[in-house]
Amino acid sequence: MQYPLKHYLRLFTSTSPRIILAKIFAKIRIKSWEYYNIKRDQSRSSFMLDIMCDKPLNRLFEDLPRDILNGNWSWLSGVAHHYLLHRFDLLGSGWVRVYHGLNSRGLEGHHYSMGTSVQADQGGHWLAGRVNPANLAESQRIWNLVDEGYCPIDWHLDFKSGYRWREDTWYKNIQFGHLLGVDIKVPWELARMQHLPQLAWAFVLAQAGGSGLDTSERYAREFRNQVLDFISTNPPRWGVNWFCAMDVALRAVNWLTAYGLFKTFDAGFDEEFENIFFRSIYEHGLHIVENLEWSSEFRSNHYLSDIVGLLFISVSLPCDKETNAWLAFSAQELIKEVRMQFYDDGGNFEASTSYHCLSAELVIYATALLLGLSDEKRQTLRDFDHDLIKGSPNLASAPLPFYPLPNSKDESPFPAWYFPLLERMAEFTMHITKPDYHIPQIGDNDSGRLLKLFPIYTSMTVGEARARYLNLTKYDELPHDDLYWMEDFLDHRSLVAAFNGLFARANFSAFAGQTAEKETMLIGILSRGRQVASLHSEDERTAAQNKQVGDISDWQRCESQLLSVSPPPVVTTFPAADIGLRDGLETIAYPDFGLYLFRSKRLYLAIRCGPIGQNGNGGHAHNDQLSIELEIDGSPVIMDSGTYLYTPLPGHRNTYRSIAAHFAPRMGSKEPGDISIGTFSLGGDPKAVAIYFGELGFVGMHTGFTSPVYRRITVEDAAVIVSDFSPGSELSQHAFGTIPFSPAYGIRQIGRAIDEDTDR
Repeated sequence: MQYPLKHYLRLFTSTSPRIILAKIFAKIRIKSWEYYNIKRDQSRSSFMLDIMCDKPLNRLFEDLPRDILNGNWSWLSGVAHHYLLHRFDLLGSGWVRVYHGLNSRGLEGHHYSMGTSVQADQGGHWLAGRVNPANLAESQRIWNLVDEGYCPIDWHLDFKSGYRWREDTWYKNIQFGHLLGVDIKVPWELARMQHLPQLAWAFVLAQAGGSGLDTSERYAREFRNQVLDFISTNPPRWGVNWFCAMDVALRAVNWLTAYGLFKTFDAGFDEEFENIFFRSIYEHGLHIVENLEWSSEFRSNHYLSDIVGLLFISVSLPCDKETNAWLAFSAQELIKEVRMQFYDDGGNFEASTSYHCLSAELVIYATALLLGLSDEKRQTLRDFDHDLIKGSPNLASAPLPFYPLPNSKDESPFPAWYFPLLERMAEFTMHITKPDYHIPQIGDNDSGRLLKLFPIYTSMTVGEARARYLNLTKYDELPHDDLYWMEDFLDHRSLVAAFNGLFARANFSAFAGQTAEKETMLIGILSRGRQVASLHSEDERTAAQNKQVGDISDWQRCESQLLSVSPPPVVTTFPAADIGLRDGLETIAYPDFGLYLFRSKRLYLAIRCGPIGQNGNGGHAHNDQLSIELEIDGSPVIMDSGTYLYTPLPGHRNTYRSIAAHFAPRMGSKEPGDISIGTFSLGGDPKAVAIYFGELGFVGMHTGFTSPVYRRITVEDAAVIVSDFSPGSELSQHAFGTIPFSPAYGIRQIGRAIDEDTDR
C-alpha cells in the first residue's frame, strides 16, 4: 500500500528521535529475518511435511439437532447451485464463475487480462510454472486427490478487474494498491471461503429431501475438492492469500465450521483428505502466530480476527504443548482486545457501525467457544508453557486467572466486567437498527463477517438487479429472466440473535425474530449450554436509554446564539405528513462511540457526533461529524451514502468518505478531516462533542473547520428542523443525495434500499 509523502512527513514530525531510531533498527531486523525466510522457502517445501494426523480434529457443533433447518430455505438451493458451478457474488461483482482464463468485465474502465486458461490434468502437471519449484511435488500430489473433471478455481484473481497475482510470489512481496482498478480484497474475500458452511447446509437439507437440491454427496465432494484445490495451489507463505493473517484466520474458521457441520451430519471423508486438511489447519495456525497483526501503538479488527482464528484452530487441534500455548494466548488476547477495542457503552472503537458488527461477531463466537471448552481443553488454560509464544505480545505464565461465571456455579477466564460489556454490544446494534431492520451506515462498510451461516437474501430477476445496481449494468453472466439472489448486508439481526445464545433475553429474541433463532441455537451449542445472567429485567431501560447530555441551560444558550449569530444559520426543515412525530419519543445515546438517536413509531433519527476511532487514526471513519440519517413514516429522507470501494479507486473512496457524501454542516469545499493523507487514515480530529441531548433535541459542535461549527436539531410534532451556524463564518447550503447509495462495499445502488420481501 502506497501513501502520499505528506503521510510519512506527518509521522516523522510527530515522533520522537528515539522512537524513530528504534523503528529503523526494528525494520532492519525484520528485513533480515524476511530475507532468511524467503531463502528458506525457496530452497525447501513450505508445507509441513512432518505433521501427521495422529488424532482426529475436535468437531464444532457436535450436538446439532437434525431439524435445525426447519423453516424457509428457498435461497439455499439457488445459492448452493452457484457454488457448485464456482460462481461467487463478492464485493459487488455479481454472480461470476471464477476459473483460470476468465475474461473479467473490468472495473469502471480498468481492465486487465492476466489470467490464462489451463488444462487441469489429473497428475497436476498444469501446476508446473505456477507453484514455486520447492512445493511443486507436494502440490501435484494433493491435486491428484481432486476428483477427475473438477475445474480449478483461480484463487489468485481479482475477478472484477482481471488483475492476477502469481502463485510463486512470496507472501510478503505481494503488492497492492499500486494499480487503478485492482482490488486485492477480491481474492482475499473469495479465499475466506465463507460459502463452505452454506454448502454444508445444502448437504444437510439434501439429506432431508429438500427440493431443488443436488445429491448430498455432491455437496460433500465439492467441499472436499475446493479445499484440496486451494491447498494445492496456495502453498503456505506463497501467493496473495497468505499476505493478510486476518484472511488466513477467517478461512480457517470457515473451513473448521463447514467441516464440523459435514461431520456432524455423517459426511465421510477419505483418510488422505483428513490428513491433508489436518495439516493445513495446523499450517494456518502457525502462520497466524508468526504473522500477528499486532502493534503496541495501533491494533484493529485484523488482530482480533487473528486471535479468534487461532482460538478456533487451537480448540480444534488435539492437545499438545504448542496448541495449548496457542489456546491460552488466544484467551488472554481476546479479553485484552475486547477491553481495548470496545467502548464502555458497547460501541466498537473503529467509528463504523458495520465494523462493530464484524468485531462483535468475532467476540461472541470466540466467547462461546471458550465457555464450551472440553474438560481437557479447559485444563490447558491452567497448565501451559508461556515460553512457546515468541515475540510480542507475550503470553503470561500459567495459569490464566479464572472468575465466577454469572448465573452459574461454574467459572470462566472472563473477568466481571466482560459479560456486561458483551450485553451492551448487542444492545448497541438493537438500538441503532432502523424500522426496516437496516443499520445506519456510520463509517466504512466492506460487508465483512466472521461466518455467513444464515445470510439474508432478496430475490429478483437478473434484469431487475441490473436496473437497480450501477455496478451490474453490464452484467451478462446469467440470462435476463433468471432468478438473482442479492445478499442484504445491512440487516444485523443475526448478530443480536448470536448474543442471545448467552443472555437469553426476551427483547433480544423479539428483535431478532424467528428467522434468527438458529444463530441463537448455534451459540448455545458452542458454549455447551452455559448462559449468563442478563443485567436487566425485561422491562428495565438500559443505560443508553436513560442517558442525557447537558441540561436546559445548554439548550437555552444555543437558542440565544441562533437568534443573534452572524452570518445567520443555515436551516433545513423536514416536514411530516401529519402531527404526532413525538408520540412515544425515545432518546438513546452512545456517547463513547458517538451516536445519538431519537425514535418513535413514526420517526428514526440518528446523529453522528464523536471520536474518529482507532485511537485517533480514523482508518474507517468518514467526514460525517454532525451528519444524520433520517426516516419519517418508514420512508428514508436522509441516508448515508455508504462506502463503495477501498483501494482500487482511491478517488472514489475519498468521495464516499468526504463531507459531500453526508448530510453535515458544510463550509465551502473544506473537509473537517484530511482524507488525502492515506486510504486508511483521517488527518486531524474534528473534536466533535455533544453539548445537549435530551427530549428538547440535540446540540453538537466540532472544530474541524478551525472555527467552531454548531448544529441544533429540534424534533417537533410535525417536522424535524436542522439549524447549522458558525459564528463569524459562512456555512454552505446543503446539497445532499447527489452521490449514489452504497449499501455495502463494492455496490452502488440506484434509488432507495430494496423493499421486497426477503428470504432467510
